[in-house]
Amino acid sequence: MSASLAQGSIVDRIAATVDDVAIAESDLRKAMATSPLRPAAGESPEVYRARVLEALIDQRLSYDDAIRFGPAGPDAALVEDALTKLKARLRSEGRDPEKEFAAAGLTPEEVRASVERQLLVQRYLQDRFRPVAFADEGRARQEYEKFYVPERQSAGQAPEPYEKVQEEMRRRAQQRAYEDELEKWMKELREKARIVIVRASPAVPNRTPTPLSTRNP
Repeated sequence: MSASLAQGSIVDRIAATVDDVAIAESDLRKAMATSPLRPAAGESPEVYRARVLEALIDQRLSYDDAIRFGPAGPDAALVEDALTKLKARLRSEGRDPEKEFAAAGLTPEEVRASVERQLLVQRYLQDRFRPVAFADEGRARQEYEKFYVPERQSAGQAPEPYEKVQEEMRRRAQQRAYEDELEKWMKELREKARIVIVRASPAVPNRTPTPLSTRNP
C-alpha cells in the first residue's frame, strides 16, 4: 500500500455505522465545523467528539424519518439567515469561518446543504411534537414548584409569586414536555436502528444510558 493510500485510510476511517451506512471521520469533522454544539468548559476533545458523533447519529435517524413524508426544503431566506448566524458565531469565538470550513474539507455547497438539513430536521420535529407538548395548569404549576422555585433559591433569589410568572411557567413546561416527547421518540428510533460505534470514545455524560455497540442486528 502506498503512503498516500495509507494516510487516506487513516484520515477517512469509519467512525460509526447506522443501519449499515457509514459515518466517516470526514463526515464527523464536517459536522463539528457546522454543529451548534460547542466544547463545554473543561471538556476533553475526545468527549466533545463523542458528543458530536451522537448528535450526528440522532440527526441522521431524524432526517431519514423526516424524508419519508417528503417535506419541502427550508426557504432560502431561512438558510441564508442560519448561515449568517453560523459564521457570526464562529467569528465570536475568534475563528475564521471560511478557514474552518476549508480545514474540515467543506465546500460552500456542503456548508449550505448541512445547514439546510439541520433546518429541515428542526422543522419536522417542531411540526411533529409541538402539538402534543401542551402545557396545562397542572404542568405549569409543577414547573414552578419543581424547577423554578429551587432554581431561584439555589441562586439566592426569592421566587416570584406563581401568578406573576404563570405565562413563563407555561412556556417552560411546554418546552420541557416537547423535549421529553422528543427524547422518547429518539430512544425508540435508536432501539430500532443498527448502530455501531467503530472507534471507541469516552462515555458522554447526561445522556439516557444506551449501549453503543451493535443494536438490533
